[in-house]
Amino acid sequence: MQYLIIKEKIYDGIENSYFVVNQTTDIDKANNMVQGYNLIKTDDTILYSIVKYESPLILTQEVA
Repeated sequence: MQYLIIKEKIYDGIENSYFVVNQTTDIDKANNMVQGYNLIKTDDTILYSIVKYESPLILTQEVA
């Protein structure tokens, strides 16, 4: 399982933008990354969050 660190830039009048800034397989490391990004940010219109990502299931046989 992967954890993606997402950077959200908030704009007035248009939709927000989202960027993947980092990834890890360890939830504790992901929490530490988000805390670190939040400590060093200087722009109040930027938010950091964690998204759990699981790879899609690939079916190898047809299900009837």
